[in-house]
Amino acid sequence: MRGSEIGAEAGRSLGSQRVADDLRSAVLRGVLHVGSRLPSERELAEERGVSRTTVRAALAALEAEGFVERRVGRGGGTFVTGPGSRGVTEALRNAVGTAGFPSGDLAEARLEVEPRCAALAAVRMAPEALDELRDLQRVMARARRRREFFDANARFHALIAQSSGNAVLAAVIGGLTAPIRELTDDPLRIREDELRLTVRAHEAVLGALAAGDAEAAEAAMRVHLAAHRDVVCGVGRGD
Repeated sequence: MRGSEIGAEAGRSLGSQRVADDLRSAVLRGVLHVGSRLPSERELAEERGVSRTTVRAALAALEAEGFVERRVGRGGGTFVTGPGSRGVTEALRNAVGTAGFPSGDLAEARLEVEPRCAALAAVRMAPEALDELRDLQRVMARARRRREFFDANARFHALIAQSSGNAVLAAVIGGLTAPIRELTDDPLRIREDELRLTVRAHEAVLGALAAGDAEAAEAAMRVHLAAHRDVVCGVGRGD
């Protein structure tokens, strides 16, 4: 990378940090209320005199910290989230992310928690959340870029955890999301054919959730994540 490119990259990083700091401060001071919808990326960029790429990076950082969440589909956008479980989620994310746990242990821990979230969500999920899951599923089925696919995938799983109605379980899954994405976003681990298998596995989970069948939702999520664990651990692969 040339010096000018490095300088531009550093400038974007500083710009996104400033935007993130401003928005975070507004949330903490109550200027931006929990549940409120932020202006679009374009509007935020124009207000602050930065690029949409800079705004997008700032929103991604805030989402990772638990200050906002981005929703797709009808009624989508970026929304301010409540602070209740943020500290737990962030602490767990940092602890797991820096501890160097074996990838198999992380996948196995997820396998023990998320199926129960799916079972609870089957009987507690709001119709709006189910609609958003369907929208996310369509995004994944049509995605042409891995980043687009994995953003939707992360939101799919997070939304099911949140729809469990159990704040502790949702906080745990929130804390595991970033370390899990280190595994799932790696093209050497997760190949293109496995993305298609993920979409099919999600169809089974989504069908059970739509039917309100807790047992089927738990079983479908367990099958899905067991397959993911096997891929992460290299089970049944020739390499």
